[in-house]
Amino acid sequence: MSDPETQVGDLCSQLGISRQTLYRHVTPEGKMRPDGEKLLAQKTRKISQN
Repeated sequence: MSDPETQVGDLCSQLGISRQTLYRHVTPEGKMRPDGEKLLAQKTRKISQN
């Protein structure tokens, strides 16, 4: 996202999410927001439990 050549619409299509969802978890500069950190922690816990 911090790369000026990143096409946000293309990224959202690849991830299968809306722009709103993307920006809920990541800033336009590409830094994690608190919701993104929370989601990542949940995913990490799930993986380590398997």
